[in-house]
Amino acid sequence: MRRQRAMPLLAVLCAALLTVGLARGAPSPQEESGEAMGGQAMMSDDGMTVDAEVCGACHEDLAGAFAGSVHSALDREGMDERYGVAFSCTACHGDVSQHLEEGGGEGTIFAFKADVPAAVRSSKCLACHGDTHPGFRRSPHALAGMACQDCHTIHGESHGWAMLKSAGNGIERPMEQVSDASRLCRTCHGDVFAQFDFNERHRLREGILECTSCHDPHAAVNRLQLGGFKQSACAQCHGDKEGPFVFEHGGSRVEGCVACHSPHGSPNRHQLKFQRVAELCFSCHAVVPGFHSRFSLDTVCTNCHSSIHGSNFHPAFLK
Repeated sequence: MRRQRAMPLLAVLCAALLTVGLARGAPSPQEESGEAMGGQAMMSDDGMTVDAEVCGACHEDLAGAFAGSVHSALDREGMDERYGVAFSCTACHGDVSQHLEEGGGEGTIFAFKADVPAAVRSSKCLACHGDTHPGFRRSPHALAGMACQDCHTIHGESHGWAMLKSAGNGIERPMEQVSDASRLCRTCHGDVFAQFDFNERHRLREGILECTSCHDPHAAVNRLQLGGFKQSACAQCHGDKEGPFVFEHGGSRVEGCVACHSPHGSPNRHQLKFQRVAELCFSCHAVVPGFHSRFSLDTVCTNCHSSIHGSNFHPAFLK
């Protein structure tokens, strides 16, 4: 009797659920996939609901790398309010409707291909990272036609929070501790990297410094392409040479430290541009007092002009 009474009630409930389902429309395969995976739902431009993990059905290797990357934070709730873009893949690749409808294929979604202009590819990254790298569009790298993806991975295939591309070792001597970032710089700037083989050099090969200790790869171009203004990048370590001084060395203020020093490495002591001190000084000071005429290129000018970086006592930088 109880089973017979329950049957009409069950029929009424089924009919009600069916009516609600028809009113809402049948769920799409992507919606069903999203419910099964338990992921977060994304809305494409045409209103199609797409789960964040749907892309992994075809792009398993990329989805796996992405899951362990910094960019995976885009799957978290509230990221659309924070950055203005929402949910993993579509944040960078745009509307996925055509891509899903046609079952993939090039041209159906934004892809970071080499034939896409570098400025267009970088603009996708700058949509989120523009606040932290506001000068990138005017940087030497951007002006040379490089995009963010030339140095960084998109999905996180390489380790590290900066998602740098792996440049391999490429260093013959096993004891050197060159950082991953500097190895990547070496792939393009091998001529500069070779200067660190000189006997007088900054200790990059030992891992004490790296390229980004002095250079900002995302900053707008400046005369010396250093991280700070003029010699301020050098002063971060060599503060005693910066001053301020009552009598300042004009070359230092106009040209910066590189007026006299080779910043990466040099065969000369103190990383000077010339072996002999007088050669260096005469390269700017061709006109000297008459009594200097007896001095030769072997003269060590700093024997008298000892406060060469600046002085608080004498305009000629004497002791």
